[in-house]
Amino acid sequence: MKITRVEAFPLAAPRKENLSGHLPYEEHLAGIARAGYYSTLVKITTDEGVFGWGESIAREVPEASAAIIERLFRPLLLNQDPLDVEVLWERMLHTLRTRGHSEGFFIEAISGVDIALWDIAGKHFGVPVYKLLGGAHEKRVKAYASSILYGKTKAIVDTATKLVEAGHDQIKIKVGRGEEDVEALKAMRDALGYGVDIMVDANSAFNVASAIRWGRKYEKYECMWFEEPVPPDDIRGYVSVARALDIPVCGSEGLFGRYNYRDLMTQGAVDIIQPDIARVGGISEARKITAMASAFDIPITLHVGLSGPGCRAATLQLAPVLPRELFLNYEIYFLPNPLHTDIIDRQIETFDKGYLEVPDGPGLNLEINQNKMAKFLVRR
Repeated sequence: MKITRVEAFPLAAPRKENLSGHLPYEEHLAGIARAGYYSTLVKITTDEGVFGWGESIAREVPEASAAIIERLFRPLLLNQDPLDVEVLWERMLHTLRTRGHSEGFFIEAISGVDIALWDIAGKHFGVPVYKLLGGAHEKRVKAYASSILYGKTKAIVDTATKLVEAGHDQIKIKVGRGEEDVEALKAMRDALGYGVDIMVDANSAFNVASAIRWGRKYEKYECMWFEEPVPPDDIRGYVSVARALDIPVCGSEGLFGRYNYRDLMTQGAVDIIQPDIARVGGISEARKITAMASAFDIPITLHVGLSGPGCRAATLQLAPVLPRELFLNYEIYFLPNPLHTDIIDRQIETFDKGYLEVPDGPGLNLEINQNKMAKFLVRR
């Protein structure tokens, strides 16, 4: 079996409201950053007619990862055996690693290719990818609702109440405003009690001192974790915050590859890691990162966020393989994302009473409708 075609599809879907919480210089970046949904889907086809889909995370400028895949990786991949997943991963990395590229769009581009290769492998052998990864501990995985955005306290509580009524018992909210967030947390606890887990996500809104100050207030409401209190590149800051607080500190959705995670773990910077398969280097690299987490006894929550179907499908294959004592949950981003819902022919996430079913179809169990996808393509 040989690779005969490598395609990358940059996608975009606009949205009127800001999609996330804290955004530095928001008055200057409104309508430029976080103004919509973005994704780069990857399709790899073989001479046996077997094809695989993957996804490179794209928070902005999906054309960047698409260009890397088409201009740099495509010549490397054509006529190669798609089952040589690790071999091809290392070759892609070393096209630019010695020139300083081991993060950013480059690793995100590798992620999409890698996920597509695993999809091909599963289809080739007629088994779900989780079987190739060692098997599933469970046929369902714990999932939490993400994320309630900034708003008035009543609106936040109303949204949280509806999520609980829909079967969620773990809910994440955005923080970073100050007392308004504490007021919202108190109101949520008053309305929901302590049978519902609440996580708080600052999206790097704080410096070390303010993260510790507000984190101590969040502790009173027994939050499951305090996510991204400081910017992702401030490892020393994470260490300081984690040591100062009793609330578990969660982070790393913005990091890339095993080398970033090595530094994070060896310095004891976080209590919980949250790798994103479509960012860290795909399934292959996520396996190495989670193996390191196991060695350091660090719990794992898998990040999905605003991503589309490729990231979600791949994450659902890795989640049940992780050690039961370390795996916490999968992120369901409950806000409707057309780059997920509007381009697939088979539902990926089937939720019931706090859990998602693990798909049993071959490969990633992912069916992309290219006709539906066409309206979201970014013109280049």
